[in-house]
Amino acid sequence: MTEDTAPRPPLGPIRRIVRRMAGGNLAAHLMLSIMVVLTVLILTTPTRTIQLQARTLSAQVQVMSEPLEWNLDGAVVCVPSLDRNAKDDTCGEMAVEHDPGRSDYEWLRGQHLLVDWSPDALRITALTEGKGFPADTYFLLSHEDARRNGALAFVGHMTLGQEIGAGATGYVLEGTYAIYEKGLLARLVPPWSPDITREGKIRRGDQIRILCQPGWFSDCGDAETANQPGPHPNQVFGSITMDDDDEIGMNVVVLGVDADSFLEIAYLGRSEPLLVRSSWFQRAAASSGLIALSLLFSLIAPLLLPYFDKRRR
Repeated sequence: MTEDTAPRPPLGPIRRIVRRMAGGNLAAHLMLSIMVVLTVLILTTPTRTIQLQARTLSAQVQVMSEPLEWNLDGAVVCVPSLDRNAKDDTCGEMAVEHDPGRSDYEWLRGQHLLVDWSPDALRITALTEGKGFPADTYFLLSHEDARRNGALAFVGHMTLGQEIGAGATGYVLEGTYAIYEKGLLARLVPPWSPDITREGKIRRGDQIRILCQPGWFSDCGDAETANQPGPHPNQVFGSITMDDDDEIGMNVVVLGVDADSFLEIAYLGRSEPLLVRSSWFQRAAASSGLIALSLLFSLIAPLLLPYFDKRRR
């Protein structure tokens, strides 16, 4: 038996695959593999930036930045009083005017504030103790003073509106939200603009928070919640402003930091809040990266077809 006619040992699975791919279509299989990997990287592990814009009668803020100052020029400061007989024409019962003439107040990190709009004034209540005043101190600003003082900007956590119910006075009037997303590939190859994967309207009476779930590739933007199971409030950059035309309510705009975030919407008649985030289908439909990859594949596909035709023959 000659060397050429001697039986050959059986090929292992890996060697058989390599020989098939080496028959002229190695480039085709390699290109398809790259396309699949890129598709997975585009659609998986997204981070979301959620934007809210609403007109509301109330908003609650927890300051999470360094000490923050708001210009409250013209405000009447009302401090709770234990004297049940105390009565102030402006502050009402159980409160007295405090420190008249002062215009700037510093909010400490962790300070909880409730901002309420009424036809007569803008009321800012310090729900926790602050620098130089006790908890439940409130600040009354006329609409004219509030507009003149400018935007009340903050970095922290926010609850928009009050869940509507009998006697509710601090509910959301109207608004919109938009969810911007970046997949894992977009995060690895900056700069890459995020895609708007979902938009919607905020109905009257919705109470809304932006929450996030800590993961391997993102956190919630706060050192206090690092390495802790979630969900947690998502840190936002926001502002509260008043219109010049005396329109009912105040305008709130917030933008959440990049995270695995979602909207929590509570409203009357639902036992549990509704959680809103984009589905994989919405992500795929809105993905600029996937559209670019599809166009690239449509250009390359005609070059790959001869290899597959050759294999079928």
